[in-house]
Amino acid sequence: MKGQIALYGNPGDYMNAQKQRAEPCPALPLSAPKPGTLRWYWHGYRQSDHWLGDLSVGQEGLAPSTRLQRTGLIESLLAENGEKPFAVLSRKVIKAEMKARTPSQAGNLLSALRSMVRWMTDEGHLNEDDDPTIGLRSGKARASRESGGFLPWTEEDMTRYRARWPLGTEARLMFDILHYTFLRLGDAHRFGPPHLRQIVRKMAVQIATEKSRGNTTVTVPVHPEFAESLRAARAASIIGAEVFTGKCVRGRVLPMNKKAWAMKFKKYAVLGGVNEPKKSCHGVRKARAEVAAYAECTESQMMAMFGWTDPKMPAHYIAQANCEKLGMSGMDKVVAFDQGQLLDDFLRGPEENKTGTGHGNGVVTFPGHIRKKL
Repeated sequence: MKGQIALYGNPGDYMNAQKQRAEPCPALPLSAPKPGTLRWYWHGYRQSDHWLGDLSVGQEGLAPSTRLQRTGLIESLLAENGEKPFAVLSRKVIKAEMKARTPSQAGNLLSALRSMVRWMTDEGHLNEDDDPTIGLRSGKARASRESGGFLPWTEEDMTRYRARWPLGTEARLMFDILHYTFLRLGDAHRFGPPHLRQIVRKMAVQIATEKSRGNTTVTVPVHPEFAESLRAARAASIIGAEVFTGKCVRGRVLPMNKKAWAMKFKKYAVLGGVNEPKKSCHGVRKARAEVAAYAECTESQMMAMFGWTDPKMPAHYIAQANCEKLGMSGMDKVVAFDQGQLLDDFLRGPEENKTGTGHGNGVVTFPGHIRKKL
C-alpha cells in the first residue's frame, strides 16, 4: 500500500492508491489445450460440477466472486506452465509460489489448487497419494489473527461521517444500512424495499444471506433511527424500487455489484474524514458486533442478528466484552476497598495511626497478616 501511494497518490490518499491494480497476466493461448497439460486440466475443472455446481450430484459449485478470484490465481501460474504436464506443479513449486505472495494470497492460492486437485482425484486423473498440496500450510489464519483483519469504526469515526453526510444523502443512507441492519457487504449492496416485511406487527429487515447461499435468513426489527433515515431518503427521492442504493441511470436507481458498492462507500468515507486503509464496510459491522456484545446480547441473539452459523463468532465478541467489563468492575472493587481503608484510618485516633496496629513500628498491617499469640 505504501508503494502504491508513493507511485500514484498523495500520502494518506488511500482511496486513489487502492484503485491501482497489479500488472495484468499475459493472455492465454486461444487454441485447444493438449491433453495432460496444466491448462487442459484447468479447462476441464472450469466445466465441471465442482465449479459450476449440480445439486443432483451434491455439488453446490462456486460463487461468482470465488470463481473470479480463483481464475486470477490459477491463470497466473498458467502463463509460464500452462503447456507443461501437470507434474510440473510439484510441492516445491507450489511452496515457492506461495512464498512469493502475501499470507492471504498464498492461502487463497492453496485453496484454489486444492479444489482443482479434488476434482482431478474424483475424476480419476490423479491418485490421492500424488496430491502435491498434501502437507502444505499457509500463514493466512495466523496473519489474520495478528493483524486483526478489518478495523472496527470508532464512535469518533461515525460522528465525523454523520457530520459530513446528513440525512437525505446517498452516503448517509449507505452508512445507515450497514449500521442499523448489521448486513455484510454481499447483502447490503442488494438490500431494498422488498426486504422490508411486517412481522408480528413490526417492520423488520428480512433477507437470505449471500454467504450461506440463501440457507440462512437474517431477521431484525427496523431500528427507529434507520426508519428516520429511510423517510429522509424517500423525501429526497434517492431510493430505488429494487434496491435502496445503487447506480443512478436516467433518474432510476439500479443495482450495483458489491465491489463497486464497496468502492463507492469507501469514497464517501474518505471524503467524510475516515481515511484509514483498513476501515471499510466490514468495519461498521464489526463495531456493531462489539456494541451487541456490550449490550449483553446472547450468542443465539447475535447469531440471528448477524447471520452467523458458527457460535465461535459471537463467542469471540462476547468474551472480549466480558474481559473488558470484568477489568472495569474489578478496578471498581479495588477502589472501593482502598477508600474503605482510608475511612478506617480517618476514624482511628492519631496515636493509633502513628503505631499502625499497635505494634509501635509505624507500619499499617492488615488484620489477616497478624499472627495471634497463643
